[in-house]
Amino acid sequence: MNRTFPFTLLCVALALASMLSGCATVEPLPLSTERVQDIVAQYPQTPDKLKLDQITPATVASATESAGSPDVLVIVHPAYSVFFRDRSKDTYSEMKYHLLKQQFDNEARLIRSQTAVGKVVILVLPGNFAADSQAPLSFVSYLNSMATGTRPVYYVQSETSSSGTLSMNDMVNLYQFLQSMKVNKVMIGGGYIGRCQREFYGQLTTYLDRSRAYIVPEISTISPDDVSDAEARTILSSIMREDFTPIKSFIDKKSNGKANVRSLPQKQVP
Repeated sequence: MNRTFPFTLLCVALALASMLSGCATVEPLPLSTERVQDIVAQYPQTPDKLKLDQITPATVASATESAGSPDVLVIVHPAYSVFFRDRSKDTYSEMKYHLLKQQFDNEARLIRSQTAVGKVVILVLPGNFAADSQAPLSFVSYLNSMATGTRPVYYVQSETSSSGTLSMNDMVNLYQFLQSMKVNKVMIGGGYIGRCQREFYGQLTTYLDRSRAYIVPEISTISPDDVSDAEARTILSSIMREDFTPIKSFIDKKSNGKANVRSLPQKQVP
């Protein structure tokens, strides 16, 4: 649907009303911001409780080796750019919005595909998300939409919504959980690259052998604040060709080449 025409009419109508009434013009939301709100609206506000399984000492005690699933997928701060940016203050250029939307769709699709086939998926949720999210009930609805597979989707919370670091107790629980599951590799996605994702990766690899932890380009997200429009255009074009080389380069840049980077097996990419 062409939204430009009605959007223009709205601007004209507001300006005319201002001239007639003498009141200050109310600025409409930028189109990119309105589109982010449209994404949020796809996940109706729900009073339901979170349907994910928190990793606690009890979870660790009941964990058993995951037959046929030696690798675990960890997503740091899923859908952060949609549910945690203040849309009344922060806007996106159209190109950055399209990159945001593509990354959001890729991440959600891969999480759902992995849970559907019984893979172990762990989400690192932003700490205090109920207070810090711009749409906390919609965020819960989004998270619950991931928990549709035969295996539970697990979660831990970072210490704050702007940090990827876990409390010591939560990191110990996560490490023991991975050990109990006899995990081979931990495949890390989410975001933002060089920010919360890097903090989580750095903390995890102080507990877990670094050779077992990898950042995955296909499901790692770049903050719109960290790229120019021209860079966003180049990255988006590559992603749409299923070429994640620019994402890998961005990970290398933000980690000074110190992070292990590994793509998912092609058969796991939906």
